[in-house]
Amino acid sequence: MTTNTQVAVLAPLRKDQGPRTRGVAVAHDRPLIRLVAFAALGLYGVLRWGTLMNPAPTGRLLGLLAVAVALVGLGPVMIERERAGAVHRGATDPLTAVGAPLALIALLAVFPISGVPLEWTTHLRVSVTADGIGQGMSALPGILVPYAGINEWVRTVIVLGAAVLLLDAAMLLAFAPAGLGDLRRAGAALPLIALVVVPAVSVYPHLAYLQGLVLFGLLAFFMWGERVAPDRRGGVLLACAATGAVGMIVAPALDQHSPWINTVLTVSATPKVWSGEYWKSENLNMFDGTGWTAGGVGSGVGLPGVSQRTIGRYTQNLTVTIRAMSTTQVIAAGYATQPPGHLTTPPLPGTSDGTWTSASTLGPGDAYTVSVYTPHPKASTLAKAGTDYPAGVRQGDLALTLPQNPTAERVLPQTVLFPAFGTRDVPTVVTGRGGFTGTQAIKSSPYWPAYVLAQGLARKSKTPFAFVQRVMSYLSPANGFNYDEYPPLTQYPLLTFLFQNKLGYCQQFAGAMALLLRMGGIPARVSTGFTTGVYDQANKEWFITDVDAHAWVEAWFPHYGWVPFDPTPAAAPARGGRIPISSIGSFTGASPLQHQTRRADTLSGSTSGSSTVHTAGSSDTLLFVVLAVLAVLLVIVVFAWRRRRPLGPDGLLAELERALARSGRPIGAGVTLAAVERRFRTSPEAAAYVRTLRVARFAGGTDLPTLGQRRALRAQLRAGLGIGGALRALWALPPRPRRRRPHG
Repeated sequence: MTTNTQVAVLAPLRKDQGPRTRGVAVAHDRPLIRLVAFAALGLYGVLRWGTLMNPAPTGRLLGLLAVAVALVGLGPVMIERERAGAVHRGATDPLTAVGAPLALIALLAVFPISGVPLEWTTHLRVSVTADGIGQGMSALPGILVPYAGINEWVRTVIVLGAAVLLLDAAMLLAFAPAGLGDLRRAGAALPLIALVVVPAVSVYPHLAYLQGLVLFGLLAFFMWGERVAPDRRGGVLLACAATGAVGMIVAPALDQHSPWINTVLTVSATPKVWSGEYWKSENLNMFDGTGWTAGGVGSGVGLPGVSQRTIGRYTQNLTVTIRAMSTTQVIAAGYATQPPGHLTTPPLPGTSDGTWTSASTLGPGDAYTVSVYTPHPKASTLAKAGTDYPAGVRQGDLALTLPQNPTAERVLPQTVLFPAFGTRDVPTVVTGRGGFTGTQAIKSSPYWPAYVLAQGLARKSKTPFAFVQRVMSYLSPANGFNYDEYPPLTQYPLLTFLFQNKLGYCQQFAGAMALLLRMGGIPARVSTGFTTGVYDQANKEWFITDVDAHAWVEAWFPHYGWVPFDPTPAAAPARGGRIPISSIGSFTGASPLQHQTRRADTLSGSTSGSSTVHTAGSSDTLLFVVLAVLAVLLVIVVFAWRRRRPLGPDGLLAELERALARSGRPIGAGVTLAAVERRFRTSPEAAAYVRTLRVARFAGGTDLPTLGQRRALRAQLRAGLGIGGALRALWALPPRPRRRRPHG
């Protein structure tokens, strides 16, 4: 019989194949236990992922988890039903046709849940969605965690990161062959572990050992829960409990007590430092019309009016060890009452009293001691402190240099000295043109609205402390001010912050507060350095990282001296000890590091010293871990793809019929393979694919179509299908791994 007479129509081909021989089901396959374990580990993961933002988007993350759980629960059930029906109809290779639609539905669902507008998803507005996600991705490397900014695309991208990890795990469990066994479970566990690990290395975790124990228990349940026989559960639980207990005992001993985030210095104090202490690099005590900067040298005024008893009460000795930074500035706290000791070179006075610099650069391993005065009086005590400011403090810390509005005379900036709080004196011009009064200098400058605001707040306050509290309240989120790491560049950034967008980070909040306090008659300045960091109970010292850099305000109170205040919102990363060092800088437009420029090579814009961090912060940890997880998952997918069982002639014929239907070219009953071959006569390689199958199926041929013939057929299937034709053809006839031809 010739080959042509042996060609059968494709419809009967389904019935001739007989039922497909399927592999033996994996023993102890308990889908309900697998689903519960996935949901438990996923729930813990999304709750931990939520710590990357403040406030945490708990509702959105739980919605993503629900989609993933539904995919894991419904996917295998629907696929099994489809395959059972196909086998019942006599299909030889009943590959699933519901997997791709299920995955697509889940993929589309996560976008509105993550924060993408629903109408953008329903109307398939791909370009605008991609543009928004691109904006969030471009800002992601420089964000501060926990993120408290108002850039919704950044928040959306962070939530989408959780969606990617959840869907990766869910699709592996739902669609990967059960024969992969532990490889499938390990591949699904990896992104779920990333949900927990990424926040742990980005935001210092509380009760870290306990959180690790919880992760261990959930991971053990996920990996082995469905495989443990009921009569062995007690022993397995006992073994897991013993392992966890040993881990809780051994972990503290193995812990190096060094955060994964770059530690720039450590500080130990005698007595232990007060909770919330800030580590100062320098004071920015001069306002040049654009921003705050350090200038000059210490006046030698010291702490006039502060008794030795008070100084002794609030003095402590610090031991500072430099880790991953280089600096000429002596990092201390408050007011350093004596020159630091144990430096390799004699210390030099800093730009303001109580600060010091080193003649040589301090680097990793250098350590020194310093005595610091850091007052923390009660609020009721500060309210009674009065306004008896020393003359040196009034002269140096109640003055502002204000630019003048453009005029025909091109008047130079005027330095104005503001009267002390509660007095009826008027502002006076310290430098500038004679006969130019202080009030005239203020009115003719862009800062007149700020002066009006400061005077209004001062008139409503009975005491200097009440004025400080009122300014802090005015700059709060309740009054419309929001924390944002990327305020727009403007000529007068503090005015823009106060009266236009009300957006800024620690520099804007601290700079604006110091400006208003001086205009209202309270000596004030901006201080830069680091927030408290994390206290290590084992070593009795504070770990300060490059993400703890910050700026705050110090105001002078009689009998106590400089008292710190922090106007930056409490929800901001810096207040939680998480702001990259690249965010700290000078408050002037003239220094190498401007108040709105991110650079990691200086700690502040002062010319008196500089601080360089040896390694960048951990703001890229999220991207790095997610990309690593995706890379590993890609390897697993490729490995599973290459292990796919090769199809024989019957399976390839069934696949061909299905591919024609999926590409919109279905064949009717009674159509022969010869007729199908003639359809592709314009492509010899595609026609050869069909002819090889025909010979192998009905003429006893041993050859199967080549990969080149398969690619040619796929090209024919996508012809005329428009932009989506390539994807549709890939879905219809997916690539298959290269197989060695049998010998003999």
